[in-house]
Amino acid sequence: MRRLKVTKVFSHAIMKKTKALFLFLALLLPILVFLFLRFFGKNEFAVPPLYTETFPEVPQGCAPVKALPYRIADSVRTKLPFGDDSLALVTFGKLSPEAINQLKRVGGKFPNDPVVLVQLVDSKPEWKQCVFFLKPPFDQVLVDRKGAIRGQYTVADLDEADRLITEITIILKKY
Repeated sequence: MRRLKVTKVFSHAIMKKTKALFLFLALLLPILVFLFLRFFGKNEFAVPPLYTETFPEVPQGCAPVKALPYRIADSVRTKLPFGDDSLALVTFGKLSPEAINQLKRVGGKFPNDPVVLVQLVDSKPEWKQCVFFLKPPFDQVLVDRKGAIRGQYTVADLDEADRLITEITIILKKY
């Protein structure tokens, strides 16, 4: 009987050490994975241009798109105030107070970057549908200097403004 007690105590001590070892490994493994990814991994994000592989849906009364990848016409691009490496954020229509706040927030995130804000109230309504292919609820488009459409957004929507800020940051490679 005495011998049985010693074996139980010995077995219990081994169990405690085994549990401690597994707990240590369970805590160490995520740390090692994190460190490996931190030093040997690379986060790469991209915002691909729209209409590079598929033709945009062209509204009735607009000229058909003839080539891919789609680029806005030079006659339109030359009227947008592009710099060497800039992006143009073109907004259509009258702006609500919320839209103005979101545009200020977007502009405030990139004060020293080449992001040009362009507002077209009613001067070129055909551009909205025939050049930038904006359908409701979208009323804002991001265009790079090559004329590629990078994204379409709703100007007064907070989530859309957040998405726009994220995508501009990725395009400018500031992450």
